[in-house]
Amino acid sequence: MMSKFIKLFAVVLLLASCGKKDDKLSELVFVTSEGPVTYQVETATTKEEMSRGLMDRKTLAENSGMLFVLQGQEEIAMWMKDTYIPLDMVFVNQAGKVIWLYKNAEPMSTYLIRPQTKEPLSAVIEINGGDIDKNGIKIGDTVQHELLKK
Repeated sequence: MMSKFIKLFAVVLLLASCGKKDDKLSELVFVTSEGPVTYQVETATTKEEMSRGLMDRKTLAENSGMLFVLQGQEEIAMWMKDTYIPLDMVFVNQAGKVIWLYKNAEPMSTYLIRPQTKEPLSAVIEINGGDIDKNGIKIGDTVQHELLKK
């Protein structure tokens, strides 16, 4: 009898874990001239999360990435130290518009990537290298996410 109970409990626990949504991921939408493109992103809002970023990752799932929430910083520098996968970076202003793009950042590089704008930034979004071109993301497109103010 106890064995049947343990098996039933294990099945219930397994089903509950399968249906659980990953609380670390949220939906982000690029609104492009070719239509909306949806990503599942992790968010980095603290200094520790931003410093860590996507370091030490060997892969990044398709249509996923990381959103760095900057809250109006005027100067930012990104790098690829300890990051194994090539990334595209999308820089977004406080109105939610894409204002600068950096494509295929070199893995493991300590080169500082600084956006060529003095406009205050709301966010930087890191996605798989090549996604900017693949999804038609361009300067002037908009980004929708619950943490970005309109």
